[in-house]
Amino acid sequence: MNAKKYKIILPVLVLVVLLLYLVFFRQGQINSRDVKTGPDFLQYLDQNGTRTVSWSDFDHLPHEKDDADEGHTVTYRLKDGCELLFSGDSLDQPPRWISLNLEKASIQPQDKEGKIEPKSIQTREDVIRYVGQVGGDHVTWSDFDHLPHLPPEEGASGLYMVIYTLKDGSMLSLSGPGEDQAPWFINLSLTPDKK
Repeated sequence: MNAKKYKIILPVLVLVVLLLYLVFFRQGQINSRDVKTGPDFLQYLDQNGTRTVSWSDFDHLPHEKDDADEGHTVTYRLKDGCELLFSGDSLDQPPRWISLNLEKASIQPQDKEGKIEPKSIQTREDVIRYVGQVGGDHVTWSDFDHLPHLPPEEGASGLYMVIYTLKDGSMLSLSGPGEDQAPWFINLSLTPDKK
């Protein structure tokens, strides 16, 4: 009799554990309409990849289009202050470049994440977490000195610029008047450099 109960109870317990895992521990799929913040977009990008991103998938967000002879740029404003930039040759193809501007971000770190120290920053998620923790106007150039980067250079606009390479292949660029002042622009490039 006990063996018979065991054969019935065991599959039920396995099913209950599986359902609990699916409900509480597995990160659910996020669709484009659920994207409202920078971290939401990173989750969407991780699940779908850059090749499946469509311009129109994010038209539900406030945005501005800039069409020129050499291509198109759309800036989407997210609820956390981040700006999502898509650029490319045609609106009928996935964007060629995708970046996330963080300088105006007011990202609230998740309780479970805890504080991150600058020297621990290695990935795009770390960058977003750190900027949310200290605020864009408190980011310094030296916060990222531990990351591989090219020597600083002056851009065409006269701004000082440093480009850092993150462990996950993303590029972080800071630009502003110089190292003696906080960077004005914090840009996280989410697509590989395409020529």
